[in-house]
Amino acid sequence: MLMDVLPGLVLAAAGETPPALSVALAVEDFAPTLLAFVGFLLLAPSALGRIGAVLMGAGGATKSTWKLLHAAWSIDVNWLDDLLFPLLAAGGLLLALSLHQSLKWWRWPLLVIGAGVATLAVQSRSVQPAFILATVIVIWISVLGTVRAWKHGNALAAGLFPVSVLAVIVLVPLRGHAASDALAFQWVQQGMNTMAQGIFFVAALLTYRAVKGKGKDFSDADTVSRQWAPAPEYDGARRYDPQRGGDRYESQGGRRRRL
Repeated sequence: MLMDVLPGLVLAAAGETPPALSVALAVEDFAPTLLAFVGFLLLAPSALGRIGAVLMGAGGATKSTWKLLHAAWSIDVNWLDDLLFPLLAAGGLLLALSLHQSLKWWRWPLLVIGAGVATLAVQSRSVQPAFILATVIVIWISVLGTVRAWKHGNALAAGLFPVSVLAVIVLVPLRGHAASDALAFQWVQQGMNTMAQGIFFVAALLTYRAVKGKGKDFSDADTVSRQWAPAPEYDGARRYDPQRGGDRYESQGGRRRRL
């Protein structure tokens, strides 16, 4: 999914159209889309974030569906292609807001940016503002995922989030390569994209398990503070002390006497 965002900067700047697709390549595009969607869903700490993840998954699915229709039947449904960035931007904003709330970070900048981009998109009747926001917000979600994973003690997951982004960034110069339209070259790019989204999925899964492994509700894991109960005082009653091999003890002048 991220592959459709970052390398798109090259195509948008050059005013070029995407290369021709094969049916097999179009079908395989659903794999990274699904991996990214499940990763976003696992990373979402609340219902708001899960709604955002569904919107992001829907955006990726519309793009993959457009590719399949174009490759298999030469049907070009432009509105399916155009839905990717608005859905990705809107869903990513909701997921980022959810993660900000969970991490107790300030959310107003995101709200202001989202409102400004929506206004600009409506006034200009263009998807370019959504395209830019989608590019930034998807990367920012990986940053938030890194912070959340590190906060819950999973260094591996914290390291995998930036690796997934870097794996996709490597694809950007490849899209400008002279052989980028070749089918074999496209398979290389698609394979790297699937690998990148697979890494993101693993990072999100490890983060989810790190939070759930502490016995906490995932949505409240970052917001509920620890409460320590004071140790109960000895009341003088006879009892077995397991730390003393099961011997009986009772209080005597503020101290415990062995019986």
